[in-house]
Amino acid sequence: MSRVSISDVAYTAYQVDDLDLMERFLLDFGMTRSARTDTALYMRGTGANHHVHVARLGKENKFLGGAFKVATVEELEKATQIPGASAIETIDGPGGGLRVTLTTPNKHTIWLEHGVASVPEMTIRRSYRMNFASEHLRHNTAVRQRPEPTPVLRIGHFVLWVPDAISEIDWFIKHFALVPADYICAPAEPEPITVGTFLRYDRGQEFVEHHAILINQSKFFGCHHSSYEVLDLDAVTAGHDYLVGKGWNLDAGVGRHYLGSLIYDYWLDPFGFRVEHYTDTDLINDDYVPVRFVGGAHETTQWGMAPPPSFFD
Repeated sequence: MSRVSISDVAYTAYQVDDLDLMERFLLDFGMTRSARTDTALYMRGTGANHHVHVARLGKENKFLGGAFKVATVEELEKATQIPGASAIETIDGPGGGLRVTLTTPNKHTIWLEHGVASVPEMTIRRSYRMNFASEHLRHNTAVRQRPEPTPVLRIGHFVLWVPDAISEIDWFIKHFALVPADYICAPAEPEPITVGTFLRYDRGQEFVEHHAILINQSKFFGCHHSSYEVLDLDAVTAGHDYLVGKGWNLDAGVGRHYLGSLIYDYWLDPFGFRVEHYTDTDLINDDYVPVRFVGGAHETTQWGMAPPPSFFD
């Protein structure tokens, strides 16, 4: 069976005990309400995706799963051949569409979706050009950026905590058109042991973002974080200052990662789930040679506020 081709990340979904509180945080984080029912909240970015974050009402706060978009029904039909997959189902909820539900070896839920309704794109400013010492890109134009809820453009990736990383990584690579970008390794003899793998879209010479998903071995189970792209560095820092002013819980940032090079700003939502604003990530293709990173937690940040030790549990 040929592998399922993924178009993009669609959303991550969580169960929480207070939809009003979640919406208040996500509005400050830069999302916009797309739809809301008595039992669920659907939040969007500025792009055409109907939603990039779903919160469902329930007594226990927990991660429910992650969703990817596929371009055709034929890709959904391929997915039904994966062991344990559901049949193609109609999505009963805002946006509609079709879905196949999968369960990973570590018992995470993954949805593949097609035909979800689009929404009109929102008008936002253009990314600010920067005048570097070696390259001057902005002329007769000033930068004017105040602290504000920085508009989320799209969801770019999410990270799964699993007890057995190797089985999970192998499953994703076997069934989806994904390939390793970089590896996170723990020191060991005779050679380092892989404990995490960044997976990117496998599209040959086409440049793609450094990763769509990261699988990390952990004592925890769930979603380490979901990550949302914003316009530029000014957007990251303006959103950071706004969230600080609102009293929300900063986790780590602003800083620049080593793997993927992205500029990050991590926050904890009111239920303890980690979300990230990011910009300026690496774009790579088949010419890129994956790195096997073996180092301490402090080495994962090139500059800025490094994540706390709990970030790496």
